[in-house]
Amino acid sequence: MIDWLYSLPEGRILALSSVTLVLLIGLLPQLVRRVPWLKPSDANTDFALRVQTTLFTMTSLVLAFSLVQADINYRQAEAAVSTEAARLDQLDRLLTRYGNEAAQQVRPLLRAYVLSIVEDEWPIMHPEVSSDKTRVAFATVSRRILAIDPAPGRQSLIFAEMLKSLDAIAESRATRFNMLGVSLPGIYWAVVLFALAMLTFVNCTIQQTPFRATLLAAQAAVLGAFVGFVFVMDQPFKGQSAIGPDVFTQVIARIDVRRE
Repeated sequence: MIDWLYSLPEGRILALSSVTLVLLIGLLPQLVRRVPWLKPSDANTDFALRVQTTLFTMTSLVLAFSLVQADINYRQAEAAVSTEAARLDQLDRLLTRYGNEAAQQVRPLLRAYVLSIVEDEWPIMHPEVSSDKTRVAFATVSRRILAIDPAPGRQSLIFAEMLKSLDAIAESRATRFNMLGVSLPGIYWAVVLFALAMLTFVNCTIQQTPFRATLLAAQAAVLGAFVGFVFVMDQPFKGQSAIGPDVFTQVIARIDVRRE
């Protein structure tokens, strides 16, 4: 269900959440007014409006806090991907500067590994599933680098940096996979849905007029749009705004043109 929603255009997700809340605001009062002690009246409406204002403010704050947290998660995932790409680019620079045929032979293998991230691993992007081809490609790069026998002096210094970069790349790769499961905790969504349910319930106890119904529907549409926005931002690697492998594609382009 969740994956299906993320396959929709973002505008449609926002519209769907807004329309859902508007329909609830429009239809539920017809059911609530049949309950004797919840039947709207002038006296009850005055109190309900005051409660509704408080609930709307609290719900808006919860949504705003959730959106900020979702944005933080998104930026952290984006930073993790950029860091991994930068470390791959750094390793290729070190291989180029090493000045040895053995190091030059590793560069095509490193390019193949980065290409495998883009073409084989990225379409999967699941916390518990990775591409066997990509794992093998990285293992091959590691073995070939470890097999290099540096000469004393300049080559030894560069080789030490290459080993550090190799370890950093492995760490960044693990971080990227850990970030795949990053999202708002379920308690966030439970609180948001509970607040929306209570706000909708209170709205249903307000005596309806065409003017009030219109404003309450507009209010529900705004809240629905915020809920949809938080939902879109909640999964950094899903949906139209998902983090893509563009930075790795740029690394491949730089590897192809790098000569020194």
